[in-house]
Amino acid sequence: MKKSRLGALAMATAGTVAMVGLSTGTAHAGVAGYNLCAQATGSAANSLCLYYNSNQEGSFAAFTRNVADLDPWIFGHIGTPNSAGQGQGVKNNAASAANPGSNCWRVYFNSNYAGASDYIGDHGYRQLTATYNDNASVKAC
Repeated sequence: MKKSRLGALAMATAGTVAMVGLSTGTAHAGVAGYNLCAQATGSAANSLCLYYNSNQEGSFAAFTRNVADLDPWIFGHIGTPNSAGQGQGVKNNAASAANPGSNCWRVYFNSNYAGASDYIGDHGYRQLTATYNDNASVKAC
């Protein structure tokens, strides 16, 4: 009987450790994607990256100026942990964003900075919610 209690305790502890490991993985992915964006843009005051996948993963596109229509832009930078989305158009395909610069940015649902938008604060990163896979323009605040 004692052996099975110890085994159950060991399995419960291992499960807790595994869950803790999984919960921190997302945060690390966001930081890694943010760091790649900072490298690609040189952490310019006006810099924003949009990512093909959630959690700042997959390929990304870097911006250092306002763009009224994302239609001609593509995901050209290889991100972490893979290059998912590389070569795909950015318009209506971005799931997350990072802003290593000191200005805030908005990602807009429509072209010409109109419609619903997501706010990305300075030196921040986040999932897109109002514009998740429905994004058409970006503008620094």
